[in-house]
Formats: sequence, C-alpha cells, structure tokens
Amino acid sequence: MVFQWFHSTAYMMDDEVGSLVEKLKPQFVTKWLKTVCEVRFDVMVMCLLPKPVEFARVGGYWDKSCSKVTQLKEGLNRILCLIPYNVISQPLWECFMPEWLEAIRTEVPDNQLKEFREVLRYKLLLLTVVSR
Repeated sequence: MVFQWFHSTAYMMDDEVGSLVEKLKPQFVTKWLKTVCEVRFDVMVMCLLPKPVEFARVGGYWDKSCSKVTQLKEGLNRILCLIPYNVISQPLWECFMPEWLEAIRTEVPDNQLKEFREVLRYKLLLLTVVSR
C-alpha cells in the first residue's frame, strides 16, 4: 500500500499539502522502505513483481476490476514513481525488472506495446536526467 501511496501522491498539486507530503517521503517513508529492504529484501521483491503475492495486492488497480494490461501499466508506473526517492536499489531492480519485461512481452498484445514503450522511454529518460 505504501508503494500505491507514492504513486497516488506523485500527481498531487504543488500546493501547501502537496509540499508537506513531498517532505514526508524522504524524511520518513523512504528511510523506512530502505530499512525494510535491508531486513526483508525478499518481501520488497515480492511486492514489486508484476504478479505480486496475494498480501501485496492492495489498493489502486488491485481494488478495481481492470485488464491485465492496465494492471501492468499501473504497476510499472508505481515502480517508476519510487525511483526518484532512491527506494529502488540496483540489486532490487535486477530482481524484479526481468519479471516485468517478461510479463510485458508475454501478456501485452502487440497493438498495446506502444503504450509501454512511451511510458518507459519518457519516465526513464526523465528519471535519468533528474538523477544526474
């Protein structure tokens, strides 16, 4: 649910409340997530997979009846919202991203692959520029 919260708050307005929420992320939440990752790396991986374990299917697109393609697209966006906060380490990325690429390859029809290319190109390019 914390990952869903990051995704939901990524699109908040840039006002007093949005600013306060953005301050909370690095001060408290990202530190907690990094600790969880150190202590229970396996749980972090399980929660970030395209087909997460049952206990990780909470909030957002898991609470709606939507297509597998929508679930994959929303899940990928959720992960990309975590990257600017350095929650996703290289070892973590290497564990779950092959699963994502395989899920996209096998479960997304050819006529919808363009949507994923656009998300990956735009967001990963933007994140690369921001992180420098």
